[in-house]
Amino acid sequence: MVRPTPKFKSHEQKQLLVDLKEVFDANSLGIVLLDALERRAAEEIFSRNAQGARGTRLSSLQKVELVGQITGWFFASEQVAYQVVKEMDRSCQKERHIVASIPEEQAPERVGSYRAIAFKRERAKLVWALARDERPKVRALASRVINDFFREAADLEKAQEIVEKGEGDEVELARTLKAQAERLAEATVQVTEMQSKLSLFDEERVRLLAEIGSKERMLKQATEARGELESQVTRLKDALSDVEVRELESDEAQRREREARLKIDELTGKLRRLEKLAGASGALTDAQGELESLAAKNEELHRVLDRAEQDHRRELLSRDKERRRLQGEIDALRQELHQSRKQLAERDEGARASWIVERSPGIAILLDQANLAATASISYGRKVNFAALFEELRAGRPVFSAVAFVVDNGGAAFEAFVDVLKRAGWEVRIKRPKRFADGTTKADWDMGIAMEAVELAGRVETLGLVSGDGDFLPLAKFLKRKGVRVEVASFPEGLASDLAQGADVLLRLDARALE
Repeated sequence: MVRPTPKFKSHEQKQLLVDLKEVFDANSLGIVLLDALERRAAEEIFSRNAQGARGTRLSSLQKVELVGQITGWFFASEQVAYQVVKEMDRSCQKERHIVASIPEEQAPERVGSYRAIAFKRERAKLVWALARDERPKVRALASRVINDFFREAADLEKAQEIVEKGEGDEVELARTLKAQAERLAEATVQVTEMQSKLSLFDEERVRLLAEIGSKERMLKQATEARGELESQVTRLKDALSDVEVRELESDEAQRREREARLKIDELTGKLRRLEKLAGASGALTDAQGELESLAAKNEELHRVLDRAEQDHRRELLSRDKERRRLQGEIDALRQELHQSRKQLAERDEGARASWIVERSPGIAILLDQANLAATASISYGRKVNFAALFEELRAGRPVFSAVAFVVDNGGAAFEAFVDVLKRAGWEVRIKRPKRFADGTTKADWDMGIAMEAVELAGRVETLGLVSGDGDFLPLAKFLKRKGVRVEVASFPEGLASDLAQGADVLLRLDARALE
């Protein structure tokens, strides 16, 4: 795996510089940069960091001078070191992929010595790739290659010196060593060419492996998409079959009735024809027998028709019963609405009479517990801390009243929950769900909260509504018309926008109100 260039001044960059300084000293780094770093990149790094050489013409400087200055800065400045690493990683990207693709156990044989890597431009890039490899054993090969290079360079220089001095047998030995070194250099060039070809093969292998992986991912995604589409088609077919079955069952009784009536009409016609034939024909006995047979079939068809009519009547009775049940529920709801409106009118009239009484400066708080708990569970996966909520809503002010409207869904934990609310300072109002004959239930406190708020309208200056339900917008407008300051508190995820706009003060709850 090829490690990306770490960010400037990050922990990874500092560790990378420590690793590189263990591999390179100034001489070895300068040789690698001279062969591998492009002149354009060297000029750019030099111009960025040359504080006292702003007027210097870069074209007048040789590359060796640029690299020498940059090498010195590398060991003295983190900024220059970061720029050098970034440019070298970009320039040696291909070689880094090649080194990363070589198995660790094959690396010493293929790139682990100076003889295996000629110290030219591309081979200098390979030395940098070795130093940047994430495997410690492979990274250590960079130091070995550099040491081999300097050792052979020193041997060759010593041989050249002996030849120039001309000292007897040592001259002959030096000439021999020099010739061997030259032949070795030629062999190294050949090995380099072979390794270059091998590198191309490795690069192609890496590209093909990457392409195969991409194709496999695309195939997997296509297979998963196909499976999902097939599942959707199956579900749609099942749903269509259910609809067709229900339609067939609904029409079956009427179809049987129509068929029975058609058969009765047909048999009645046959009976009439047979009666005419019986009066005019001498074969009265045979006709009478057939008539009796047809009469028996007619009776059987009448029984079938009666059963069909009974089934149809039962279906009509069932539908009528359901209609009456629904109508009863509608009437009950209308009556409840009428009573609520009547009570609201009475309380509104009483509130008008009581407005002359001085209002309490304290805050009255009405808590829609079910709404707030549902938002906390769905959005945060946590429970509400009602004690912390009480203190946050109170905000150091006197509390006229704090009422929590709670629905009792049963269970042993409910009483303990009510005790928690009471200890936190809440007055608890409890409603049990109303169950209908069809098994459905209904339990909400919207009307109860509204009636409590109307009753408090003439008694307090501030009313806190703890809910995000947009159905309370008309209540908020009513309270504001009566001169009451309306504060709405809710988690943002469950807050209706129109209710938020209708409040005088909006308190967006956060994790501080959660357990």
